[in-house]
Amino acid sequence: MMKRRDTIRFFLKNDAAVLGLPMRLTVSLILGTVVLLAILTTLVNPLVFSHKLLVSISPLVATVEDSTPENVSFLVMVTDTDGAPVCDASIIIKGLGGAGAGISDTDGNALVQLQVAVEEGLYEGYLDVSVKAAGYVSFEHQDMLKVVKRNRY
Repeated sequence: MMKRRDTIRFFLKNDAAVLGLPMRLTVSLILGTVVLLAILTTLVNPLVFSHKLLVSISPLVATVEDSTPENVSFLVMVTDTDGAPVCDASIIIKGLGGAGAGISDTDGNALVQLQVAVEEGLYEGYLDVSVKAAGYVSFEHQDMLKVVKRNRY
């Protein structure tokens, strides 16, 4: 059986034990912190961003003359679930070779204009809508708006 003094000398002379211990503690601390942050983010995120955005756009179907790029405009109204307007919401409408952006005013309204072109041989196309505001869950909707070519018959 080793005496206490011999045990202390053994650990002091064993470089692998002395040098490896801080590294193992550091790795454990980093991994534990990452796991804790992942758990807290999952739990807290719905509580922080619990309010949802309601987005209405007029018109839902826009008409263009032919395959050349044309300007189209959309009136976007952003409110929360209680019907209160959401100010300073960032709105992006994109697709069909164009993109437009706007910021909602104090009434929750924004006019977004963009230049679109329906491809030759097609008679319709779709636009994606993204709305983001601080303190709200982001609104993302693919193919929300329709653009059609005017019938020339």
